Amino acid sequence: MNDTSHITITRNPSQAVASVVKLFGFRVRGNTVYVFFSGLVAGVLCAIAAYPIHILFAGIMMIVPPVLSVVFIRRFVADKPRAFFWFYLDEKLQGIFLRKPKRQGGNYAPAS
Repeated sequence: MNDTSHITITRNPSQAVASVVKLFGFRVRGNTVYVFFSGLVAGVLCAIAAYPIHILFAGIMMIVPPVLSVVFIRRFVADKPRAFFWFYLDEKLQGIFLRKPKRQGGNYAPAS
């Protein structure tokens, strides 16, 4: 009798897709990192613009845009499907009342 040996398939360790990164402990798509970095740059620019007014105001303005970018990422990007922000914006601007009404089942016979 011939003994058949089973084939052993070695699996690669779990790998994250190249376009998914971890930002502050939650997984986001790679392009979302640019939203956070744009918040950092906007914070620096706001601080530069607010510096002639008052140094404390400049410090507050330096923190606000990065915090807003993190809030945006948490609300619209993290654990949401792709293009969720555009869906949310469409629902807020048009709403369910401006959409074409859906028919409620049943057979519709043409009027004769």
